[in-house]
Amino acid sequence: MSEELFTPKNIIVTGGCGFIGSNFVHYVVDNHPDVHVTVLDALTYAGNIANIAGLPEDRVEFVHGNICDAELLDRIVPGHDAIVHYAAESHNDNSIAN
Repeated sequence: MSEELFTPKNIIVTGGCGFIGSNFVHYVVDNHPDVHVTVLDALTYAGNIANIAGLPEDRVEFVHGNICDAELLDRIVPGHDAIVHYAAESHNDNSIAN
């Protein structure tokens, strides 16, 4: 019996401009040439667009926005196979306030 693993072709990476998220985006680009990545990031204190600079524009799309914006998600989620969630308030005081 053979089993095929599901390989997504279009993914969204939330928090993709942060340290962990951007390293994941680089990993996907370097190791999965058939996968397109949409990076969704609010670019707060922890996100830096420079973390994904230089990646191929035909494979990596940046969307500036917040994961709490339901209308934005309604627009960008269709057509994607998976969402990888790295968006977070990583500083304790910010996570409590928001």
